[in-house]
Amino acid sequence: MALLLCFSMKSQIGIGIPNPDASCVLELASIEKGFLPPRLTTAQRDAITRPALGLTIYNTTKKCLEWYLTTGWYNACGDNGIAIIDSYICTTATTGTMVEGTRVSGVSQTITVNVKTVGSYDISATANGVTFSAKGNLTALGMHDIVLTATGIPANYGSHTFTLNTTPVNCTFSRVTHLTVTGAGGGIWMAYNLGATAPSASMSDQYGGYYQWGRGNDGHGDENSATTSTRSPTDDPGHGLFITGNANWQITVNNNLWQTVKGNNNPCPDGFRVPTSAEFEGEFKAGNVTGVASAFNSILKIPAAGNRERSNKMEFRGSQGRYWTSTVTTHSNYYRIGATSSYIDLAGNRANGLSVRCIKD
Repeated sequence: MALLLCFSMKSQIGIGIPNPDASCVLELASIEKGFLPPRLTTAQRDAITRPALGLTIYNTTKKCLEWYLTTGWYNACGDNGIAIIDSYICTTATTGTMVEGTRVSGVSQTITVNVKTVGSYDISATANGVTFSAKGNLTALGMHDIVLTATGIPANYGSHTFTLNTTPVNCTFSRVTHLTVTGAGGGIWMAYNLGATAPSASMSDQYGGYYQWGRGNDGHGDENSATTSTRSPTDDPGHGLFITGNANWQITVNNNLWQTVKGNNNPCPDGFRVPTSAEFEGEFKAGNVTGVASAFNSILKIPAAGNRERSNKMEFRGSQGRYWTSTVTTHSNYYRIGATSSYIDLAGNRANGLSVRCIKD
């Protein structure tokens, strides 16, 4: 009686441990022995009247640990029924970059499912030579993330739609496959400007976006993006507006932006980055680029995209090319391509919108 009274006065009971965790009713501790739940056959288990939620047994027929949920008995051996999903969100998160003709690696698509009945799942979606897939068990009701891993070799560049094999729910997501070329200098470059969708067919085609130096790919690079004259106090303005009126879009200049592949506002796809001045110069020398005509006729098919001036005026489209580099001297450096000249310019105002041609890391 004294022992029971003692237990009733405590909110936790510990066996083999003097101070059980505050979140539990009972905590067992041992370095020599384990916890053994009741052992029942499947027939004995099914004879239990109105099993409580969470009731746990060891099924000697299946040789599995099992517990009871609202939809029935569930086990860890993977022979449960198929999960019933009430709804899907197919655009939760993405990782990795796909390149035409290159076997995918590190590419995934995260979806979110609302589980109505627990059980197993086998989800996949295939397009353009690539399959996103995942198998497993959903052990609890409600919202859960599932990571679909990509395999295969993308057949063509461009945006492709993937439709899950989950009927009758029609859930889709889109992923972009990029096209690359090996430049005259040996580097692997995107085959078109950042923001474009295909290689240029002429000097005045597929200009792509106009990006302010050091900013991420947040939507401001669209040539028709709205503007604001308010400079950003941080490295991330938190919006996609083109910041006008000053030499720099930031209140305090940060020279460390665009310096690495990961982080630092890198606007390029995963695995790519903004090239350095030396990389641009080396490529153009190797390709004998001496002006806008030779730039377009080079392996990179560089268009004369001009620039979006910090006053929001478009300049030199069709007659000049101005491409940001990640290099910083006194100012941010960019590569200027004129009618009969091409060279590194050391005095780029960071609020000007210039083209970006990404290079593979």
